[in-house]
Amino acid sequence: MAIAPRILIAEGNTQERCEAMVELGSTIGSSAYTKSIKHVYPKAQIEVVFAADHRNALPTGTSFDDYDGFILGGSALNIPTDADNPKIQNQIELARAAFRSKIPFLGSCWGLQVAAYAAGGVVAVCPRGREVGIARKIALTGAGRATGFFEGKADVFDSPCIHFDEVTHLPSGSVVLAANTHSSVQAAMINYEGGTCWGMQYHPEFDLAHMAALVRAYAKTMTDDGFYASEQDAHSHAADMEVLFQDPLRADLAWALGVDQDVLDPDVRLREVANWLTRSVLPRAVARG
Repeated sequence: MAIAPRILIAEGNTQERCEAMVELGSTIGSSAYTKSIKHVYPKAQIEVVFAADHRNALPTGTSFDDYDGFILGGSALNIPTDADNPKIQNQIELARAAFRSKIPFLGSCWGLQVAAYAAGGVVAVCPRGREVGIARKIALTGAGRATGFFEGKADVFDSPCIHFDEVTHLPSGSVVLAANTHSSVQAAMINYEGGTCWGMQYHPEFDLAHMAALVRAYAKTMTDDGFYASEQDAHSHAADMEVLFQDPLRADLAWALGVDQDVLDPDVRLREVANWLTRSVLPRAVARG
């Protein structure tokens, strides 16, 4: 019988925010992670909770002991400007509980920031501004190359991303696994109270269709920030991403957008997620019976 690991995904945005994004045609982050996990391991059993909206987000009658893996993905919330917000504190408390339970913990973007902050690190607004679209030339450190988390990944790669804040100081006992010229912490192993979070500042769970929807949703903001000359240009860029997502063999669009198999091939893009699942989640599932 195939192993069916039970994975809990915490949505980083409020339910109200998620509903607004869906109305704008965007996929919510927890749905993107659900799709990614199912691609990597179709037998996985996945449950989603709205961690921002509830102080104890775990489903009634459960604890982390009932799950084989825990994921916290992206959010529009901001620790540097609003750390005392109950919707943020709810997630910080949940992250600390995950660490203490020693459950395999995976975080991307907001998830990395919350895990680092919960363990005593520092999150600040990035002085280089927003990194959006594709994070370029993410380079593994020596520790990153040595860990199984990046097994099968190139030493330097690109990945989808969108963030305005970044981890500037990791908590004691943590290790930087990857960096680029925009953010010195693009991936890290965070250790806290006996637990470990594998975290990434980028979004391996985002495909080009998801990025296109985000560009549409943030077209005005990104135009105001200077990423596009006009909102029309933003929508045109999003349309090109969607076409390339549907037809990855369009070499002309891949060249124009500056993407390759790092982004186009889900088996390459999701390698970290697959490694986390096979190396941490599945062994726990076997041990739990």
